[in-house]
Formats: sequence, C-alpha cells, structure tokens
Amino acid sequence: MSGAVVLLSGGLDSTTCLAWACGNWEARDVRPVSFRYGQRHDVELASARTVARRLGVTEPYVIPVEGFAALGSDSLTNREIAVSREGEASSNAFAAVQGLPSTFVPGRNLVFLALAAAYGARQGIFDLVTGVCAADAAGYPDCRPAFVAAAQSAVSEALGEAVQIHAPLLHHSKARTFALAEDLGVLDLVLADTHTCYNGDRSQLHPWGYGCDQCLACRERAAGWSEFRARSEYMSAPSGSEPH
Repeated sequence: MSGAVVLLSGGLDSTTCLAWACGNWEARDVRPVSFRYGQRHDVELASARTVARRLGVTEPYVIPVEGFAALGSDSLTNREIAVSREGEASSNAFAAVQGLPSTFVPGRNLVFLALAAAYGARQGIFDLVTGVCAADAAGYPDCRPAFVAAAQSAVSEALGEAVQIHAPLLHHSKARTFALAEDLGVLDLVLADTHTCYNGDRSQLHPWGYGCDQCLACRERAAGWSEFRARSEYMSAPSGSEPH
C-alpha cells in the first residue's frame, strides 16, 4: 500500500489511530490532515501538530472548512449555543430533535472524509484512517458502521478509485482505546499531549489528561480511563487476589 491519510484532530481517538497507521505504513507515508472549521478553540490543532511531530510524521495539512462556522448550528461552531453536559437537553435545535448533544455538527464527518479523500487522491493515496467510534456516549450518526460503509462507497464512486476507510476504533469503548494506545506505546503521549475537552481547557492535568472535567467529552474520557485502569489492575493482580 502506498500510504494513508489520517484524519487527525489531536484527540485521544485520532492520535491512537495515527499511531495505528504508523504501525501499518512507513511513517514517511502517513499523511495527517486536520480541519479548521470554526471550532470553539485552536487547542486541538496545536495538539495535532504536537502528536504528529512526536510520532515522526509530517505536520498535519490543515484544510479550512468555513461553511460549518457560517452555518453555526451547533455549540462547537457557535458560542451562543451552550455545550450540553451529560443528561442535559441539547440547545442545538436539530440535535435536540435527534436526541443528540449540542456538539453534533451535521454533515461534518462526511465532508471531512470527502476532503481527506481528495487530498489523498492527488498523491495517489486511497487509504483513509479515521477515529470515529460508534460506542461514544454522544451517539453521533456519522460515527456508526453504516455511515462508514456508505462514505467509503460514496468517495470511491466520486473518485473512480477503490477507497478504503479504516476505522480501527469503530467498536471500541474509551477503555479499549486507552488499552490500544498502551499496546502501541503511545499512552504517555495520549495523556500529556492530546486534547478532547470541548471547552479547550488545559489548565489542569487529570490522571486521564487535560480538560475541564465537566463537558461530555471530558466525562467520557475520564470514565474510560477509570475502566481501563480497573481492568489493568485486575489483569495484573496475582491469581486468587483482588486488586485494591
């Protein structure tokens, strides 16, 4: 295979996928892409640059997608819409109808995959790697297996080439993602340099990484870390004993 384009946001999932890609292709053939789509902060783009550098791949190619900010229908691109916390009703009108958090950006992953495919096509690369995860608490429809299959078919038809979309975390919980990061040797990198918090808060380092510890993304990451640590302690406990 000639290489892979990795959609890199700088978070736990996409960074783990970048490490996964580096284990399947030569680092020089792994091309990360990031997107500036009017998100609430630039912290994730800075994290993407950092993890790319530490993993020895090229700096992420940043693609501007101003349309999402112009639409402003969600809390990630419109600061007037509050970021939903777990259990709260969404203030994003479309997301509320769908029973989704206010952070849902309609069409985002479809656009991102199409742009990543176009970026790869000009370099003769038709393998895309994305960190979408159907098990995420947010439950976004563009993170589900049916979406990945449909997107792969659509971009293949659009380019007239067989595009392969790899989604290594599609059925992973956050705990399993932490475990995979550990297996790939990037757990310390994930904890220190990735960013998931919707609010862009890097003022405090928690055991699971930086974040506000209040938004849905932070709470899910924290819960995944706790589950991962509990499993690790159980597996490492001597036979016949219980971990503390």
